[in-house]
Amino acid sequence: MGPTRDRNSTGPTRDQIIIVAVLLAGATLVVLNQTLLSPAFPSIMAAVHVDATTVQWLTSAYSLVEAIVIPLSAFLLGRFPTRRLFIFGMSLFAIGSLCAALAPVFGVILLGRILQAGATGIVMPMVFTVILLVFPREKRGSAMGIVSLVIGFAPAVGPSISGLLVDFIGWRALFALVFILAVIIVAAAIWKLESYGMFEPTSFDKPSVALCSLGLLALLYGLATISSTDNVLASVALIVVGVILLTFFIRRQLKLEVPLLKVTVLKSKRYAIAVGVVAMLQAALVGTGVLLPIYLQNLLGISALGTGLIMLPGAVLGAAMGFFAGRMFDKVGPRRVIIPGAAIAAVGGCGLVGFSLDTPVIFIILIYGCLGVGMQALITPLNTWGLNSLDNSVIQHANALQNTTNQVGASLGTAILVSLSATSTFLFPEMPVLEQTMAGDRIAFLFTAAIMVIILILVTIVVREKDDKSAKSAAQELDAMRLPTKADDHVSVDLAMNQNPYFVHDTDSIREVAQILAANKTSGVPVVDEKKRVVGFISDGDIMKYIGRSDAAILDGTMMLYRVPDSENFMERIAELIDMNVMRIATQNVISVESGTELDKACSLLSEKRIKKVPVVDKDGILIGSISRSDIIRSTMANLSSIEALAAGEVPTAEMVKA
Repeated sequence: MGPTRDRNSTGPTRDQIIIVAVLLAGATLVVLNQTLLSPAFPSIMAAVHVDATTVQWLTSAYSLVEAIVIPLSAFLLGRFPTRRLFIFGMSLFAIGSLCAALAPVFGVILLGRILQAGATGIVMPMVFTVILLVFPREKRGSAMGIVSLVIGFAPAVGPSISGLLVDFIGWRALFALVFILAVIIVAAAIWKLESYGMFEPTSFDKPSVALCSLGLLALLYGLATISSTDNVLASVALIVVGVILLTFFIRRQLKLEVPLLKVTVLKSKRYAIAVGVVAMLQAALVGTGVLLPIYLQNLLGISALGTGLIMLPGAVLGAAMGFFAGRMFDKVGPRRVIIPGAAIAAVGGCGLVGFSLDTPVIFIILIYGCLGVGMQALITPLNTWGLNSLDNSVIQHANALQNTTNQVGASLGTAILVSLSATSTFLFPEMPVLEQTMAGDRIAFLFTAAIMVIILILVTIVVREKDDKSAKSAAQELDAMRLPTKADDHVSVDLAMNQNPYFVHDTDSIREVAQILAANKTSGVPVVDEKKRVVGFISDGDIMKYIGRSDAAILDGTMMLYRVPDSENFMERIAELIDMNVMRIATQNVISVESGTELDKACSLLSEKRIKKVPVVDKDGILIGSISRSDIIRSTMANLSSIEALAAGEVPTAEMVKA
């Protein structure tokens, strides 16, 4: 089951930082690969003799295949170590890149993209899942900001690199570059990468896999072909069939004891809202990303390199905004970041409608910059806001579901925008070709503007600062955690406690408990019921004590009273133990301290009872933290300057007080 509970707030270790660095390198490359290709579309169209509706399959098919693979990511994480999975995914990505670089016809380029997409569907959910679990919940905004900055760097430089290579070498150089970088990352992973954690196994339910894969295939294929087919009814029928199959898939997941994908995460209102809004953003972002280079090159006559340079400032500013938005999320909360971001994105979306055949380049740069900054100011905080509402035990499922909906949104956005841009041929048949194409693009850009305005209205209504607790309880919590400002002030356990403790549920098995203890290197965890009330405590000592009772000879020094069981019987007992419910052997008379208890009393309790850690509960017995000897020492050292000031009869300054 692995690291499925909240982590300590001490931050990642050096080994974990290396893991994150290697994983981010792979994620950056696959994102770079996506942004590299858009400016090369006109060159590919000319080289292999295809039109705009055909070349967009390099984006649509990519999204389609990736979307089919992503729902399997939770199963793959539970089945294979992350190191092996990452190396396999990046190796597959390298093979696809080489295939596309050497492709003689469009079909082979498409095959290479399909292989790349399969690899991306494996790598990306794993990267985000591991990073979310490495960093503690209260630092996830900053962590996701760093991820946005690193991965955002790829789309920032991608179009410029693409334009340079296409203009001076050719479009094949794009895939050759990606192949070389992929090989380097695979080598680094083999050398340095270690597996992180153990994830809860999910069932490989064949009907679920069939329903999900066929449903997504029908839905996304229908969306991708509806803009170019002569038989629109066939595409509509595929979309309907896809929706029906996915509906059956969802119903099956709700009935399975161990589902392939835990769609129940959507019961969290915050997470569901975040998923929906980010999918809409992906629709606008990817669709506009496909259409804008074609507008710049085919209508304004700008080169591929010029296209990349025009899109560069918006991408750079967007990447920087993703970083700062994450940090601001941790400091000021979601609303003060998300609402301004949505407003800026709405300005950028509306500005697209003003594009024409003689639009100044500086105006295009400004508008695309607004769009990039606004979207990144939305995506990073929204993702963090939604995922923070979930337990760590379902993070891999949440990431799989969110990435799948993003791919559906991307395909839907591309299909709609390309289809809308083609409507001008029958809406304005008498217009000259350039004016007619421009009119179609303006209709498509109007759709992007509408999405941005809808998102602004939606997040203004639904995103609130006080989703989880009232202002009064928040103020009480902050007051409980404050440092004393005079020598006779009492210090609460809330100051030193770990606010994100590991825990297990009273329905878990010993197998799950043992995996959590081993993965997180802790000796014991509280047991909670469905309302998160503490109902027990399970430690490695309890497990050893049970085994010791089963094999009584181990406890008898004379070896006279008991026989030593043979290895087969011992293994049978172990097998029986690991599937046993945790409450069978957990300590049920739990020693705990209540929030607000003086820290010195907690110290006395730990000393007198000779224990290392106790749960911290509220007045209703609900788990809100844990306090251990190491927590107290760590908090004391972190606030040493304030303690020294108090000892000297001074009032600690704000700079001395460390949260």
